Amino acid sequence: MTIRMKPTLHLFLAAIMAAVLFVAWGTQANAKSLSFNASDDSWMWGTSSMTYTDPVVNVLSSQDKKAYFKFAVSGAGTISSAILKVKCVTGGTATIGAYAGTGNNTWTESTLTWVNLPAVGSLLESKNITFEAGKTYAFNVGGLVTANGTYSLILKGTAGSEVTFSTKEGSSAPQLIVSDGTTPVTSQGPSLAGYTLYKDYSFGTSKNVNSLTALSNSFNAYGIAGTTVINGEWQRYQPINATNHVLTANSLDLTATPNLGGVYDGGISSGQITTKETFYPSNGKTYIFQLRAKIPNGIGTWPAFWMYSPGGTGSTSSEIDIFEFFQSPTQNHYDWTGYDHGSGVGANYYNIMTNQWVWHPGTDFSADYHLYTLVWKEGEIQKWVDGTLVKGTNFDWYGPAPQVLINLATGGGSNSNPTASTFPAKFSLDYFRVYVKN
Repeated sequence: MTIRMKPTLHLFLAAIMAAVLFVAWGTQANAKSLSFNASDDSWMWGTSSMTYTDPVVNVLSSQDKKAYFKFAVSGAGTISSAILKVKCVTGGTATIGAYAGTGNNTWTESTLTWVNLPAVGSLLESKNITFEAGKTYAFNVGGLVTANGTYSLILKGTAGSEVTFSTKEGSSAPQLIVSDGTTPVTSQGPSLAGYTLYKDYSFGTSKNVNSLTALSNSFNAYGIAGTTVINGEWQRYQPINATNHVLTANSLDLTATPNLGGVYDGGISSGQITTKETFYPSNGKTYIFQLRAKIPNGIGTWPAFWMYSPGGTGSTSSEIDIFEFFQSPTQNHYDWTGYDHGSGVGANYYNIMTNQWVWHPGTDFSADYHLYTLVWKEGEIQKWVDGTLVKGTNFDWYGPAPQVLINLATGGGSNSNPTASTFPAKFSLDYFRVYVKN
C-alpha cells in the first residue's frame, strides 16, 4: 500500500522477478500445502561420513562432497507438486542438482556411512547460479515425491565453488513442502489446529466491536503516514467517526465520501483502522491474520489489508500486502493483488497467480464477503483467499515489528481517478482475527 511504481515499470520489474524465481507452482486452485522438516540430514566427503551434528552440510563437486536429507511424508492425498527448501549458509557460484536417493531409506544421520548411503538416482532439478548466504533456495523434487512415504534427497555439485546449507541442527531446518490436490481445505482457509485465538475483532452493533468507543480502544485511525498523503491518493483519512467508520448490525463499513469539497484530490474523506499492537513471529511463533470482508467496486477505489512498520529507528521498506484491489484500466474487483516489498522478499515456493502480482480466478470479490488470510512464520509467508492457497513466499522481515492496516483509499498513482458515481464507497468488514501458535 506504500508508494507504487507506474504500471509499465511495475510489469518490467515483475518480468525481472519472474526470471529469478526458482519455483512457481501453479495449477491447483484448491490445494492443501503440507510442510515437513527433515528427520535426518548429513553429508559425505568421498567415502567419509562427516559429523552428523554439524549445523551445515557441504556440497562441492571437485571433492565429492554431497548432502543427504530424509523426509517422512504423511497425511497427503495425491501429491501434485513437491519442493525441497534449503537455506544457504556459505555462498558461491556453482551448479548444484537435487537428486533422488535410491536404495536405502532406513539410514539415520548418526548411522550414515559409505556402505549404507542411498545411491544417487535421477536428477530432479539443477541450478547454475550464485548461491547467496542467508537466502533460501527451492528445488523442484516432484519427480520423486508423489505419495506418502519416506524419501531420501541428495544435493550434489557438478561444477563451481563449495556451498554449504543449514541442517536441522543449524539456523533453519531443511523442509519438504508438498501440494496435495485431492484433499481440499475448508472454505475457511488453512487449518487452525494447534492455534490459539489471540485477538477477535468482530465488527457490528450485535458483536463485540459494537461502538466507536470500542473501535477506538483497539485501533488508531492513522497508520504509518499519519495524516500525510501517500501514493498521490485523493482521500484524506479522518479520526474515527460515524461518517467514515459506519457500524451496522453486522459490519464496520469503512466509507469514502466527497464531503471535504467534492470529487477531486483532497475533497474526499475516508476510513482507516490500524492496530495499536505490532506483530512479529519471533521465537518459533506462527501467526494467522484473517479478515472477512466485502470490497467496493467503484471506479478508483483501493481497499487494502496490509502490514507495515510503524516508523522510527530501523524502519525499512519491508511490507506485506495481504490483499489490494485496484479499479484501474488494467485491474478491477476481479483481480486480487498480493505484492510484497523489501530486500527480504525471496522466491515464491507456491504460486497460482496470473502474473507475478495478480490472481484472476474469475470471482467478483465485490459481490459477497470473502476470507483473506496471511500465515506468517519466520522466513515464510502464505496468502490465502477463502479455501485457496494463492501464494507461498520465502520472506524475511527487516525493521521494527509491523502493525496491521485496513483502509479504503481512492485514486492514487496505480489507480483510476474516482468519479461522482464512485460514492459513497463502502469497504465492509465482518471480522478481523489473529491466531497464534507457539
